[in-house]
Amino acid sequence: MIRSIIISVLFFFGPALMMFVLRKIFLIARIWFRLRKLRQQQETNVIDITPHKHASPSMLFNVAAVIVGLTCAFLAWQEMNSAPESEQRYVPAHLDNQGRVVPGKLVPAEKPEMPDQ
Repeated sequence: MIRSIIISVLFFFGPALMMFVLRKIFLIARIWFRLRKLRQQQETNVIDITPHKHASPSMLFNVAAVIVGLTCAFLAWQEMNSAPESEQRYVPAHLDNQGRVVPGKLVPAEKPEMPDQ
């Protein structure tokens, strides 16, 4: 139960944090392009030092972050609650009796029988 909650929280906040980092990377790229453009102008400009209100993330970005987080959390929860796959073992490639190569494959594992005591 606790493991399910922890993994669901991880898969909810992980994509949200990733989208936050991507937003900051795009902001840094915009600033870099703007600085590069200013250096190329080589003109004397009056610098406006009036403080501006910082823009918060748009509603679209917030909704997208929540949707991506919920989708990842749901998929992780669904995978954790799915039925376990049957155990399989790998049979490596080998030669058969006629000398032909038989490719490797997964086969269902045989459960060892308990001897009668």
